[in-house]
Amino acid sequence: MASEKDLRFECERCGKCCSDEKTIVNLTYNDILRIKEALGLNLDEINHILAFYVFEEEPTEEDKKKMVISPIETEQGLAFVGLRKRPDGTCYFYDQKKKKCLIYNARPNFCRTFPFSFEVEDNENDQERKGSPVKMKYTEKGRQYCPGIREDNPLINKKKWLELGKKTIEDLNKNYFIFKEWNEKVKNGEVEASAKNFLKMILKLKE
Repeated sequence: MASEKDLRFECERCGKCCSDEKTIVNLTYNDILRIKEALGLNLDEINHILAFYVFEEEPTEEDKKKMVISPIETEQGLAFVGLRKRPDGTCYFYDQKKKKCLIYNARPNFCRTFPFSFEVEDNENDQERKGSPVKMKYTEKGRQYCPGIREDNPLINKKKWLELGKKTIEDLNKNYFIFKEWNEKVKNGEVEASAKNFLKMILKLKE
């Protein structure tokens, strides 16, 4: 397994990250808009390709702080927004025969950044990362089953990946406030909690 200091990765098109039944591809509002624009989808079609994964138990405030993407209020309760899965657990947009993503150019940030995760670097004295506010590491899922991070695979272009990480963090920060606004509107009775109403609000952001 490649170390965190010498990050190695080369996608081997194995499809494990697209077919793991326990992996949910969470979406930001920008992910939703990007897929909508790429496929020319209307509201009902967008709703069809998404899934709203409802919590079996209400998460605590501490749990919510640990979540990369906040859950939203729906008619079924608090839920994560993600890509729909087929009954066998594979992603709705994964072509199993050709082993490829059907929306590759519009794929979500979750897929673009796998098998890495990014966070803001707090240690200003870290000379190795001087000038970069972001640090990166392998995700737990990646370390579990991604063959692309083997020791004999090439070192990554760290500058390129960190640039992607910065954009991803910016997107997540914007998304936090959009989702927060939705949940507050529901709480204040300004809008009825439903997946479609949530999507209507998202689509208005593009207008």
